[in-house]
Amino acid sequence: MPQTDIRQETIDGIVRRISDLNEQSLAQLSQYISFLKWQEELWHSLLDDERALGDAERDQLLWQFDFLEMFPSARKISTRTPDMMEIKVAPATCGMVQQMALWEHPPVSGSAVCEYTVQAPTNLERLRLSFGIGIRDGSLMSGDNLCAFRIFVNGVRLWSTTKQTSSWERMMIDLPSLAGQEIVIQFLTDALGDNRWNWAVWAEPVLLGYGSEL
Repeated sequence: MPQTDIRQETIDGIVRRISDLNEQSLAQLSQYISFLKWQEELWHSLLDDERALGDAERDQLLWQFDFLEMFPSARKISTRTPDMMEIKVAPATCGMVQQMALWEHPPVSGSAVCEYTVQAPTNLERLRLSFGIGIRDGSLMSGDNLCAFRIFVNGVRLWSTTKQTSSWERMMIDLPSLAGQEIVIQFLTDALGDNRWNWAVWAEPVLLGYGSEL
């Protein structure tokens, strides 16, 4: 039997079984489908990143810094007043997909700042920051209400974007060559509207170091 016929037969069988599910089961199925779709997108994204790095660099991941693991040592502040600000590590669900994340709900005025001091090994030739951003499910953001996500490295804004939708977005950015140096990395969020709904989260942020073998 041709592959296309097998695929269609499988889909038809799944549809027949779905039609027998109750409302609660349908809701659970919808969440699981969203999770599978997210897994596929993440896998394809990882493959693209590996191709971009090339075989030589891909095999030389020497070091990593897990921001969630090191959260207790981070500095948590606001640029103005901390009213309604919340910074913590906990599971977060965005687009019905749950990830461990850095929660960074911005204050009424100004930015929330989660600051890390990182000592980079001397033998690194390249640093990359991997993370995801999302607005937690249940937020009622609409209209011109946006949340700003920003990353500063040693006081210089390296990356920024705005977001309103809940679904996770995965990012991979290059950092300057800072091998052997002390690096100050800041994750900032800022309410560009009603801060009550800026349920901002950073999924599994990790700093990756590539370079020569030890």
